[in-house]
Amino acid sequence: MHNFFAKKRLTAFLFIVVLAALSVLNLMQAFEPLKQTLGSADYRFSNAKNIINKVDADINEHVFEKFGFVEAYGYLQALMWKNEENNFEVVKDTEGKLHYTYFATGPTDTKQLSDRVAELGTQLDGKTKLTYVMTPDKYVRGHTTFPEGIPYNYNNETADGFLNHLKQAGIDTLDLREGLLENGIPAKDLFFTTDHHWKIKTAFWAFGQLVHHLDDMYDKPLDPNNYFTDINNYNVIPYKDFFIGSQGRKTGKLYAGDDNFDLIYPKFKTNYSFFFQTGETKATLNGRFEDALLTTYPLNVKGAPYDLTADKYFTYLYGNQGIVHVTNKEKPNGLKVLFIKDSLAVPMISFLSTVVSDVYLVDPRYYTGDIIDFAKKTDLDHVFVSISPQDLVDEFFPYGKNKRTDAPNNSSK
Repeated sequence: MHNFFAKKRLTAFLFIVVLAALSVLNLMQAFEPLKQTLGSADYRFSNAKNIINKVDADINEHVFEKFGFVEAYGYLQALMWKNEENNFEVVKDTEGKLHYTYFATGPTDTKQLSDRVAELGTQLDGKTKLTYVMTPDKYVRGHTTFPEGIPYNYNNETADGFLNHLKQAGIDTLDLREGLLENGIPAKDLFFTTDHHWKIKTAFWAFGQLVHHLDDMYDKPLDPNNYFTDINNYNVIPYKDFFIGSQGRKTGKLYAGDDNFDLIYPKFKTNYSFFFQTGETKATLNGRFEDALLTTYPLNVKGAPYDLTADKYFTYLYGNQGIVHVTNKEKPNGLKVLFIKDSLAVPMISFLSTVVSDVYLVDPRYYTGDIIDFAKKTDLDHVFVSISPQDLVDEFFPYGKNKRTDAPNNSSK
């Protein structure tokens, strides 16, 4: 009996030692971020919740050997053949691709959001056209299936309703979900396995669809000889087993594997000026497409597959920036366009820059100005709104609000 209790005491002691050691290591890991957060915090009582949330985020993001634990947990889930992780935060389809999803009973009502886009259209001058470009959801209708018990979020049905509202309001639309399975790219290669974004070749196909759509709207075609939309006129550099996306960073490589990544850029002569700003950070770059519009840092960084700054998808246009202005010096008399967009559209817009004069990008999450005011004050031929099905929520439509009728939109991604 004495030996029995001695073993219990030793086990408890070792458990406390390990727990204390991990606590100290975690504190050391999070010390600098916590110091910065607390040093710059607004300590008014009304801001208490915000401070707590930031401190919690700092601690969660700076756990000692965080991704070692993520990999170990993901490996155990894979051994048990589980198709979901962390209470359905990330799920697997029958093909092994990861998805964000949630339990829903039907599509979300997005009438208020489509009304805001329509209001944007009424504020533009007579010469400026407006088009909504609906990028596809990773759940590809007619191809993707979930195992039994995995919830479906009705993103596609929500997008259907949203586009119907826009059409009723007389807004021009381009639905890139149409023809997606007939574009020549194998269905399994349309989207990354470990990321919610489409692959770069899919974005290039979408660029061609957008050009064809615009050719039907303007007397002068953007690419009359189909030169700029021909992928044979671009370098395609493959990187094998190279990319772990946002979903894979939550589950680990051992759970879902990793992805190939293709870097696509023009073979032909290009000359750009590229300006971007988010908050106080801004820069201007000049040169060829690959010098001005691409950042090679995510492709060159070694040994940090989980580092957000090494996200390969954001090789194009330096990722999500508050405001961007791309000037194509080879097309001084081309169209001037504005995109109000989310991240899915970034590589598509990069390729579109080859056939227009100026491209402005606004990301509603990071741009602090008035988007409608910016559109009205800028010399534009065309305004595009391109928010993907999973992002049809209030955060991405902070304009055109009618305070007398709008209620908060409580839908979630």
